[in-house]
Amino acid sequence: MKFKSVFFVSCLLWGATPQVWTQQKVPMDFSVFDGWKAIERTQISLNGALVAYEINPQEGDGGLYFYDAEHNGALASFDRGKQAALAHDGSFAAFRIVPPHALVRKMKLDKVKKEKMPKDSIGIFYSGGIKKYGAIKSFSVPKEAGNWLAIHFEAEKSSKKDTAKVKKKFKSEGTPLVFFRPQTGDSLRVNEVTGYVVAPQGTAAYMIQSTGDSTELSVLLRFNPTLFQVDTLMKQSGKMANLVAARQGDRCAFLFSADTVKHKAYDLFYYHNRAGAPKKILPVGNEVFPQSWCASEKGKNWFSDNGARFFFGVAPKPEAEPKDTLTEDEKVHLDLWSWMDADIQPRQKANLKKEQERTWLACYDLAADKTIPLANDSIRRVQPILRGDALYALGYNDLPYRRYADFMGEYAADLYQIDLKSGHQNLLLKQQGQAAELSPSGRHLVYFSVQDSTWHSLNTTTRVDVALASPSGFSFYDELNDMPGFPEPYGIAGFSEDGRWVYLYDRFDVWQFDLNHSQNPVNLTGGRDQKLRYRYLKLDDEEKGINLKRVNYLSIFNEESKQSGMAKLEKGRIYPLFLGDYATLSPLKAKNSDRFVVRRSTFRQYPELELTNGTFQQFTTITHTNPQQENYLWGDIRRVSWTTPMGKKLEGLLVTPEDLDQTKKNPLLVYFYERSSDNLHQHVTPRPSRSIINWAYCASNGYVVFIPDITYTTGDPGASAYDAIVGGTQSMVDQFFFIDSTRMALQGQSWGGYQTAWLITRTNMFRCAMAGAPVSNMTSAYGGIRWQSGMSRIFQYERTQSRIGSTLWDNLDKYIENSPVFFAPNVQTPLLMMHNDNDGAVPWYQGIEYFMALRRLEKPVWMLVYNNEEHNLLRRANTKDLTIRMMQFFDYYLKDAPMPVWMRDGIPAIDKGRKTGYDLIN
Repeated sequence: MKFKSVFFVSCLLWGATPQVWTQQKVPMDFSVFDGWKAIERTQISLNGALVAYEINPQEGDGGLYFYDAEHNGALASFDRGKQAALAHDGSFAAFRIVPPHALVRKMKLDKVKKEKMPKDSIGIFYSGGIKKYGAIKSFSVPKEAGNWLAIHFEAEKSSKKDTAKVKKKFKSEGTPLVFFRPQTGDSLRVNEVTGYVVAPQGTAAYMIQSTGDSTELSVLLRFNPTLFQVDTLMKQSGKMANLVAARQGDRCAFLFSADTVKHKAYDLFYYHNRAGAPKKILPVGNEVFPQSWCASEKGKNWFSDNGARFFFGVAPKPEAEPKDTLTEDEKVHLDLWSWMDADIQPRQKANLKKEQERTWLACYDLAADKTIPLANDSIRRVQPILRGDALYALGYNDLPYRRYADFMGEYAADLYQIDLKSGHQNLLLKQQGQAAELSPSGRHLVYFSVQDSTWHSLNTTTRVDVALASPSGFSFYDELNDMPGFPEPYGIAGFSEDGRWVYLYDRFDVWQFDLNHSQNPVNLTGGRDQKLRYRYLKLDDEEKGINLKRVNYLSIFNEESKQSGMAKLEKGRIYPLFLGDYATLSPLKAKNSDRFVVRRSTFRQYPELELTNGTFQQFTTITHTNPQQENYLWGDIRRVSWTTPMGKKLEGLLVTPEDLDQTKKNPLLVYFYERSSDNLHQHVTPRPSRSIINWAYCASNGYVVFIPDITYTTGDPGASAYDAIVGGTQSMVDQFFFIDSTRMALQGQSWGGYQTAWLITRTNMFRCAMAGAPVSNMTSAYGGIRWQSGMSRIFQYERTQSRIGSTLWDNLDKYIENSPVFFAPNVQTPLLMMHNDNDGAVPWYQGIEYFMALRRLEKPVWMLVYNNEEHNLLRRANTKDLTIRMMQFFDYYLKDAPMPVWMRDGIPAIDKGRKTGYDLIN
């Protein structure tokens, strides 16, 4: 690919850092967040010639960049470019151009109506330069071949001449669709298009045109890119919907209804370019499904990868809403909770839209010209394997066990092998969890049994069940599990293409197991002795399975040093490619070349884009995302370890200011969740907080941050946290003179918020604390609801994170002992809480209980309640507000900074939205 270079991106070699005197740097403040940038939507063309990526600030206008990977040169950048789509050979790229952020903001302030807001436009970048067109809905570039694209435009504005015309009874919602070949300039326009689809192999596109005067006339069209012309395939009064095409482009399918009512019943049509006109394959009122069922527009329709099958959803025919016969005052508004319901009412409500739009999967076999039902009222979830190319699908019936999910916290279902040719359902296994997969041939079900913590292979024909015995000294379940429930397996890496072998993970390695049971398991990686964790990298989404005859790539992580990197598995041997003191993100690989895009980070170094080839000997860094970082004080990070009062050997992380003076005392913030030490090399981007402190920002402003790992004993989550956190903090004070033991604070969110709330009932060593969304009363929370999912919280206490390990009635003392609210009189630590009124994980009343207890006891406590916000904040304005208040709170108690007005006066309801209370009291 040869493009004229119109933009230069400065490149840094890995690890190279400009020399800037520390004295020249300044601490970060809140104003830096908006402009701090991130790399997003990185892509590489199939042939590896072209790399595209966005660099976007947290707020404001970003840019789209193109890089010539063949000649190692920057090509071009485009302001406000987004969502690039690359031609398979890198010969061109199309992308959105969004309106300027400042313009959109101003128009929102001016209350401009949505339909009058500026629209996205399209940019097309190719060897001849750049072409831009305005007001687009969407565009599509063939993924695997083809030198053209389709552009769907917004409706054109009517001229005065047009408005003088007689209005039609039927008004098409279609807009222009243009096919365009960038290299030659050829274009073809089709008007009034309501939907279109481009075949991945670039051999065709299909579209629906909606026209008509008194009623809707739908036209199915096919675009032939070779002849650059459009052919009409079908024209009929009615509505077409859900158009999909096979990967090969020679066939498509769609729904059609001649109904004129709002709620339509659809026939299903199929078209093949060798069969003439489209064929109705599933009419309304067919004999395959109940009389009242038909193909549904709510279903996900798709072709198998090889084009031999078409999958679609069916559902009862939609019915019009009955006319009201009661006034609003006469209607009953009731939720009936029944002890026999499979799902409790909140969970039913959480899934209401999904249930209203539920469809049952079916399959049309093209060769047999036969429709096969796959799902039914019992087996509602059906998962075809190999993207539908295989002969079988895996079916799940979870109805018998849904009632118990609230208590067990574990998914369970009866598993069925479903024959895609006959629809026959073969019960394979009862009450199995999520860890189960069918082999590509469908001959074996590989599943993990929690009863014996072992992987099994079930022959689907003979029904012989064989335990895949773990070699001596190796476990295939979570060795570090400290929850009361059964330990989870490390997982399945995949199957061989022929389905004979399955590849399983233990804590460190990838193992090969023979599903014919004629050969012993083989450890392919051998990482345990060196504490190296290997995981398979699936770099091609379309691969059919793992093939050991070709080169396979693996990630590496050293559990002790926290180093990471990559290796390759070739001819039965492991070859390390790179391994170092950094975190390695999942790489990108060009499908048809050995070119890779790699990203590596450290606490200081942002994960820039690096280009390399299959030898991984040289890396070319092609981005420099945040050069302004050189102007600000940052921090350093180290691994620390200690022995707790209960004799546990733990480790954690300690972040220190870049300008640390080890002869002076520094305030300490202690943040925790469960285990965080594996994040030693994670880069922390300065940004406003959704719920927790930002390590880099705190270090820049003179705080030391301690992040201890925590391990737990069933029944004693509070005491376990005390042992790890208080013991670890005391050890840090003893080890490092620069920590001021009189100026320390706790901060945690969710489970960390609970631990914060509990710890301050047991120790006064911290000057203040901040707890986000804490459970304060396990006795009331036990019977509460996780409103986002609608599930009961019972399972969390009996089986998972809260780790009590028994029911409320069997172990009431433990529920009380681990509930901060019962020990509120002990609290002497000023507490800032955040608990939002739309929290879908921890009920809001848990924060209220603790706040009211501390308020009743006249303890200093504040609670931030962001309206209609989730467990972690989503609205950026709220994240900025939380960050300011949280750091003002810590600065007041730990740095003797002035108190902000909000801490003294609160924010009266009459001032809500008008005053922030940020001002400091002199």
